[in-house]
Amino acid sequence: MNLAAALIYWVIVAIWLTVLGTLAMFYLRNSSVFGTTRLLLAVLALDTARNLFENIYFGLYFGGKYGLLPAAYADVLGHPFLLIVPKLTNVAAGCFVLGVLLLRWLPAAIRERAKSEKDAEGLRELAAVDGLTGLFNRRHFLNLVEAEWDRHRRYARPLSLIMIDIDLFKSINDRFGHDAGDRVLVQVANAFRDFKRSSDIAARYGGEEFTLLLPETELKDACIVAERLRQEVSRQVLDATDRTTTVSISVGVSAATQAGSLADLIKYADIALYEAKSAGRNRIRIFDETTVETFLPFPDSSLVA
Repeated sequence: MNLAAALIYWVIVAIWLTVLGTLAMFYLRNSSVFGTTRLLLAVLALDTARNLFENIYFGLYFGGKYGLLPAAYADVLGHPFLLIVPKLTNVAAGCFVLGVLLLRWLPAAIRERAKSEKDAEGLRELAAVDGLTGLFNRRHFLNLVEAEWDRHRRYARPLSLIMIDIDLFKSINDRFGHDAGDRVLVQVANAFRDFKRSSDIAARYGGEEFTLLLPETELKDACIVAERLRQEVSRQVLDATDRTTTVSISVGVSAATQAGSLADLIKYADIALYEAKSAGRNRIRIFDETTVETFLPFPDSSLVA
């Protein structure tokens, strides 16, 4: 039993040496990835060193006391003053660890966490927003409108969709340059922002095509919004070097009551949009059953800007 009491401290020493060696190995191999965790590792290393000191001390003491080591170890280390040294080391290490944790590591960890969340939010926004116009991109728009479509189906709430296309956009790029085309896209996106409600979902659907989903909106009210958008855009003038030009849009409107699925709702608004462009551009067309009969298949592409 005396031998076990003497050896147990050396078992503990071996365990803590393994801990310290593992800490050192991981830190040396991955020193750049720990961030604020470095302080926590330092605290753990300090506590490990304290454990090693304490257990080596008592391993030597009890080893000498029970005959595992020379008796002189027990005589020297058994002095009352020296016996209190490991405990004083414990107190000092505890105070240091408490200070590091409360004054350095915890505040730094909180700041790092906040920065990580902000960076993650920024990445999510980049993935959801069109970089030029600041509106949602097509993928994120489709994710959002699925929830509104489900709500329409579950509670029979009104839901309408506006699809617009900038008229003769290619000719604007050809005549004035792509910078001017980008300004037109931004102007139209700003018009969307001015007219949309907080519950509406606006997106750049692709190229010069935009879309606006209107929850809780009947078809006739969606047409009023569409007409206001068309008028607002038609009042805008594009300044490009020594020339100016006006901008117009063609608009298609559909309602969820006409559609059997979200894909139908989008398709019907697109059909109405192409009818507006075929009819002369700068106008609104509403999808109805006669539109399907008279307008499918789509018109020849030469009729569409």
